[in-house]
Amino acid sequence: MTHGGALQPLLAGEQQAAYALYRNAMMAGLRRIARWDEALQRQRFAASHQAASLFWFQQGGANRALLSLRRDDAGLIVDLLVVPPAQQRSGCGRRAMRLVHALCRPGEQVRLSCLRRDRRVRAFYAALGYRIEHAGADFLELVWQAPA
Repeated sequence: MTHGGALQPLLAGEQQAAYALYRNAMMAGLRRIARWDEALQRQRFAASHQAASLFWFQQGGANRALLSLRRDDAGLIVDLLVVPPAQQRSGCGRRAMRLVHALCRPGEQVRLSCLRRDRRVRAFYAALGYRIEHAGADFLELVWQAPA
């Protein structure tokens, strides 16, 4: 599927570019909650998102979004989807997630979590067919089920 974009693993040496996209897209949102700690965020990013799990969503020859994916027995887990502000509301995130869905085998799930109070993100995933599997105090665990 190239007309709607493609998921491409990060190449050796692209970890810094991936972190820069993450930082630029996430910093404003995290600053509303807490002070951005550059050293801590770099450490967390490196520990949580190994290069083997990171993928670019590419479209038109450009990196449009960053995803961290992993597989388990139930299907896929999206640990991270970062769409830069300039790409938001352009359909980029929706196309990236459709590619993730296409990686599922019949009956598998895609699971992820989001902040409970982030209505925009919740609406985005609801429009893609995700349902709430578990509601915690701060986070929602969401699931999408591939057709059997």
